Amino acid sequence: MSEPPAPPTLVNELARERNREAADRTLLAWIRTSLAMISLGFGIERLGQAAVALDQRFDGAAQTKTRFFGAALIALGVAATIAGMLEHRRILATIAAEDYRYADRPAIARFMGAALVVVGIAALALVVGGM
Repeated sequence: MSEPPAPPTLVNELARERNREAADRTLLAWIRTSLAMISLGFGIERLGQAAVALDQRFDGAAQTKTRFFGAALIALGVAATIAGMLEHRRILATIAAEDYRYADRPAIARFMGAALVVVGIAALALVVGGM
């Protein structure tokens, strides 16, 4: 039979509150990062459209490249927002549990970083290949 949880103490409750506030700050950082990726993706796509409109020498392939990479960054930004929200929800549920203990978990930032590396390598390949 398991032991009943220890009664709440001021130290434990303050630690929970600090962890809650840290989780909120982390979610806000994910939102800022997502907003930056979405804005950059939108800017890249619009820049491609403006380049084609200003100079007719740009072919459809240049516009397709900027549209693809703009859309990829926008999709990564949306995915980062969703991942941050899900992680925040999971952390809050963990903090609310009576037997709250730290548990190691995979870092979603590592996965988002890897996705950005893939997009960056693909962009580099298209830019170098298109020269």
